[in-house]
Amino acid sequence: MKRRDLLYGFGLTALGIATGRPPNLFPVRRVPTPAFEPDLDLTLTAAPGDVQLLPGARTGVWRFSGAVNKGPATALQLIPGSYLGPTIRVRKGQKVRIRFKNSLPEPSIVHWHGLDVPEAADGHPRFAVGTGAEYVYEFEVVNRAGTYWYHPHPHGKTGSQVYQGLAGMLVVADDEESALALPSGAADLIWVLQDRTFDSRNQLAYAGGMMDRMHGFLGNRMLVNGAARATVSVATRAYRIRLLNGSSSRVYKLAWDDGTPMTVIGVDGGLLERPLEKKYLTLAPSQRAEVILDLSKHAVGTTVQLRSAPFTASEVSIVEGGMGGMMGGGGGSAVPNGASLLLVTVHVSRKEASTFRLPAQLATYSPAWTEDPAAPVRRITLDFQAGQWRLGGRTFEMNDVAPDEIVAAGSTQIWELANISGMMGMQMAHPIHVHGTQFRVLSRSRDAGAATPAQSVREGLVDAGWRDTVLVLPGDTVRLQMRFSSFPGLFLYHCHILEHEDMEMMRNLRLMA
Repeated sequence: MKRRDLLYGFGLTALGIATGRPPNLFPVRRVPTPAFEPDLDLTLTAAPGDVQLLPGARTGVWRFSGAVNKGPATALQLIPGSYLGPTIRVRKGQKVRIRFKNSLPEPSIVHWHGLDVPEAADGHPRFAVGTGAEYVYEFEVVNRAGTYWYHPHPHGKTGSQVYQGLAGMLVVADDEESALALPSGAADLIWVLQDRTFDSRNQLAYAGGMMDRMHGFLGNRMLVNGAARATVSVATRAYRIRLLNGSSSRVYKLAWDDGTPMTVIGVDGGLLERPLEKKYLTLAPSQRAEVILDLSKHAVGTTVQLRSAPFTASEVSIVEGGMGGMMGGGGGSAVPNGASLLLVTVHVSRKEASTFRLPAQLATYSPAWTEDPAAPVRRITLDFQAGQWRLGGRTFEMNDVAPDEIVAAGSTQIWELANISGMMGMQMAHPIHVHGTQFRVLSRSRDAGAATPAQSVREGLVDAGWRDTVLVLPGDTVRLQMRFSSFPGLFLYHCHILEHEDMEMMRNLRLMA
């Protein structure tokens, strides 16, 4: 970063102190680096628009659009009929330049969720650019093959900008994955799960007040890839389905209605070592999962539905004492967490021969997967105090870090995330996302004094594989082995209930070279 930009940032920080408001616009306008030779050069623009989501009036949205300046045209793929941004497809080892143009009426910046990228390319809110400005990202793809995504990350505005439509998928391929011959092309499906509320004019209605922020916003209509009552026409063959929970705060308990098990082959950080069968799959906000749906033995004319099976709201939200069950449903939504939901109807409409056999071995993990007993341990509490959700008793500060938030780049730590009772016993399940790292879940334990164990949601959790987001249920302590990025700089960790993130349940990590 240039000295003048750093000094200007200090000036904005001082201004924020003087006015009592933290700055959310860091005036960085990057230009392409002449020495960086990209294999793929894209332009990604965020702008207002409108789409036909419901019968009647068109719905105003904010959306990403893209263009390929250099590289294969297939690097950007639209999801037909969706307001979601184009799916970006890259390969491990590719050098990528993305020119982000902000045509929104407020500052924004883009975070490449799950990717290990340099500090300047991670989308920290202090890099947010204003209306009409451009930010240039340059990075080499170092991640394993997997399903990632991108979304805005401006301070205090992430929830509203994602809710208005700003999100897209990013798929990484590599040689190890290609050798497996998994379903591809038209048999490689992307389903983004979101809940939305519409007003009488078909316009999106977002969080209205403090209770929505405390609970996390829950919509009353389920959308998949932007479509209500989504339907998919398929053949009698196997499909690879990439799932993203793109909702602000809703937890899904995913299951096929005919009892077919959920065959999980991948999670946030790519393929599992081996397939895993679950009766149902719990998916928290921002988590991804890849599943195989084999329809080769289904008759033409049959249907299969993807549903979110019911569970008790108290499994993800608990209040003890005087506030009663206020937290149980989450913000007063007509469709609370745990409601039975229809998400996608799959119609088997044609016959097609299939010889696909799911491999018993999917991936070989690097030595970094092995637990390091010498790694230092850091305990972080998740609780509610003085009207705010907190991480380790702290809330967000744009540029600052605490001493225990400074670690060596490329190092390993054990984190203990402890979801404890705060004021009046308030607890919620928190999906904790960490930038600049992939981690593994070592163990879960439950506080002996916690309420009745959350068995239903808990049994659907997949803690295997490399993750960037983990769901910490009320009363749980989850131990993680963090493998930090080798890139030095300032990175974030936060709750991915977007309303909690916006109300400052977020902190910085300083990775030191």
